[in-house]
Order: sequence, then structure tokens, then C-alpha cells
Amino acid sequence: MSMYEQYALDSWRLRSDGQAPPPAPGSHEAKLLRAWWVACREARRAWGDEASAGRGAGVPAVAPRPLKRRARRA
Repeated sequence: MSMYEQYALDSWRLRSDGQAPPPAPGSHEAKLLRAWWVACREARRAWGDEASAGRGAGVPAVAPRPLKRRARRA
């Protein structure tokens, strides 16, 4: 049985009992990805704040070196 068939069966069973249907399969993935992205952004900010706190005032942060791509041969 596929997950869509299971969802349809669960929806029918809950509707016949007068209860709210379950969320559709995959409907929560966007919320999870957004929460993960926000958590990563906050962690980067916290890590950056801690790293800058160790340096003295007026000392510039060292930017990471840009990645260089190799030239393709023809």
C-alpha cells in the first residue's frame, strides 16, 4: 500500500468518526526545511559573534579565500 493510499484510508476512517483528517503527506517538509535553515543561520551568527569577540577592537576579520576553479582544457 502506498503512502497516498494509506492517507486516503486514514482520512476516510477519521472523517467517518467525525475527526479532523491528518496532514497531507509531505506538507510539513517546507516547515522543517525552513526551521533547519533558520537554525543554521542563527548558529552561524552565534559562531561569528564568538569569533569576533576574541579579536581586539579594530582588528579586521579575515575573509575566507574564494574557491578557485580549475581551467578546463579544450
